[in-house]
Amino acid sequence: MLRDMLRRVAILLLSTLWSACAAPPTLPPGDGPGLVAFDAEVPVGADRFERPDWQVGDSFTLLRGGKQRTTLTVTDKGPDGYRLADAAGNTQLRGLDLSMLGEIVSGSKEPTHALTPADVRFHWPLWVGKSWTCRYADRTAGGPSLPIETVYVVEDLDRVATPAGSHDALRIVRRSRRCDADAFVDRCNVIWYAPTIGHELRQVLGDTVVELVAFERKG
Repeated sequence: MLRDMLRRVAILLLSTLWSACAAPPTLPPGDGPGLVAFDAEVPVGADRFERPDWQVGDSFTLLRGGKQRTTLTVTDKGPDGYRLADAAGNTQLRGLDLSMLGEIVSGSKEPTHALTPADVRFHWPLWVGKSWTCRYADRTAGGPSLPIETVYVVEDLDRVATPAGSHDALRIVRRSRRCDADAFVDRCNVIWYAPTIGHELRQVLGDTVVELVAFERKG
C-alpha cells in the first residue's frame, strides 16, 4: 500500500512538473486574401466619413450586457496599428484603419487569437450605402484555423443615445460565414459607428448589447 501511495505521489509530481514545463498552445497556421471587394465611388451628394486618428492615451469604456465594464486604453501606436490594453493586462490589436487583428491575453507575449490578414471592420471613407467584403483566417491558440468571409454594409445614419451621449452613428450590418463548410449558419452583428467619437458607439453581438459608456480622446 505504501509503495502504491508513493507511486501515485511520484506520478502526480511528474504530471505537475510536465504541465509547468509544457509550452503554451500556439496559433495554428492560416491566412486569407484580405479585402476582396468594396465600393470605390462615393455617390454624388453623399456625406463621407474619414478614418479617425487615435492617439496614445485615448480610452474607451464599454459595458457588455449591462454588467461587464471594460476600459480599453491605447498604449501604443505604430505602422502596424494600435495596441489597446484593459486593466487586467489583456491587449487588443487593431490596424490603423481600425481593422481587427487579434488579442493577447495577460501574461502572454504572442497573440493568442489572430485574424489574418485582418477582419476589415471599416473601409474608408464610409458613406451610407457602402459595402465591402473581406476574407481571413480566424486563428485561436490550441484550436483550428477557420476560413471566414465577412460582408459589411452601411445601412443608414441613426441618432443613438447611450451613456456616452447622443451621437449620429452609421449603422453597419456585419454578416459572416465559414468558407469551408455549409453546415454552419451565417452570423449577423450590427455596429453603430460614431464619426464624432471615432469609435463604435453600440454593437449588437448575437443577443448581447455592447455600449460605449465613456471615452477620452487626447487629440
